[in-house]
Amino acid sequence: MRNKRLDILRCIAVLTVLLHHSGASFFGRMGWIGVDLFFVLSGFLISGLLFSEFKRCQAINLRRFFIRRGLKIYPAFYVFLILTGVAGQLVFHAHPNFAQYFHEAIFVMNYAHGIWDHTWSLAVEEHFYIFLAVFLTALARLSSDRENPFRAIPWSAAAIAFLCVLFRAFSVYVGKPNFHMTYTASHERMDSLFCGVLIGYLYHFEPVILEETMRRGRNRTGIAIASTILLSFAYFYGRDSRFFATFGYSFIYLGFAGVLLSSLYVRGIFSGRLASILKFGGSAAAYIGMYSYSIYLWHEPVAAWLPGVVRRTFGYPTGVYGRFAIYFAGSLAVGILMSKLVEYPLLRLRDRIIPDSHIMPVAGSVEIDPPNARVSEIEAGRPRILTGGLQTK
Repeated sequence: MRNKRLDILRCIAVLTVLLHHSGASFFGRMGWIGVDLFFVLSGFLISGLLFSEFKRCQAINLRRFFIRRGLKIYPAFYVFLILTGVAGQLVFHAHPNFAQYFHEAIFVMNYAHGIWDHTWSLAVEEHFYIFLAVFLTALARLSSDRENPFRAIPWSAAAIAFLCVLFRAFSVYVGKPNFHMTYTASHERMDSLFCGVLIGYLYHFEPVILEETMRRGRNRTGIAIASTILLSFAYFYGRDSRFFATFGYSFIYLGFAGVLLSSLYVRGIFSGRLASILKFGGSAAAYIGMYSYSIYLWHEPVAAWLPGVVRRTFGYPTGVYGRFAIYFAGSLAVGILMSKLVEYPLLRLRDRIIPDSHIMPVAGSVEIDPPNARVSEIEAGRPRILTGGLQTK
């Protein structure tokens, strides 16, 4: 089960990045923030999987989590790395830099330069997955509160936010400014992901706080205005500004926190024919969002190679708009194709071999969730993260 609205956010994130790398004027200036939307979403969804597992099983199985995450991330990534390496060498006569391939292979390309410029964000997320799983497992094992051992998360989120700002300030104010580090280093960007964890914690363990906050129309309006203002900083300030490099990334993830909350709780704004049109557009966007990981992986090789290949083969495109059309459509087509060939077949195999904990026996019991367990929780008004996405009442 997938949440359509979160898939729409994934679509917005990946399309924003695609437009950013196309050099389009507005998106060329601030389209990079699509990565930060991915960060907030990842923090929310991955923490939700772990929170849900604890609520079902009173424990977090680290081994199952890491195996399942690995089978989600690694096959598509390593196929991407191998195929682009072979194509670069045999077709485009690029000279391989084995040190850079090694950096990619062990996910340190956000600290040591890799082959592709966009894969740094995958390293940040990989480091986050490891940190979060270990951190939440430690809380679950050390706390005497078996209903909610994660009460330290709000304070932890505040501490991580403060430390990341401190690290970024050190990078730009001490010695020669290192703006690349403030953008790509895991220890300076982890606050974006942990903001999503904080929302996930409130969603699972303190739902009344979010429901009461989002129930009032003026609160929703205020959050929308605040999010717009916070996200606009990316347009008015460059990433090479000391002020933005220190505080701006915090503004961006807080803005996307508001966007995520609105996606989860705001309903029924439009009606009639407009609602039907938006529903159709939303379904198309959600379809793209399903394949956002592979689209993101493949968009830079497509941008580097496909327009030239098409031009040499067919004689076009020759203009800026033609190259953009080939790049944009090609990124979607190649990403969706590779997702269908590699990512999703491996996910189906993973789910057969190592099923998610929602169908695993709870300790001390030989039963599994009854077929109507999900429906009954939804009807009872208790929102719950399910495998593959979010489901609410």
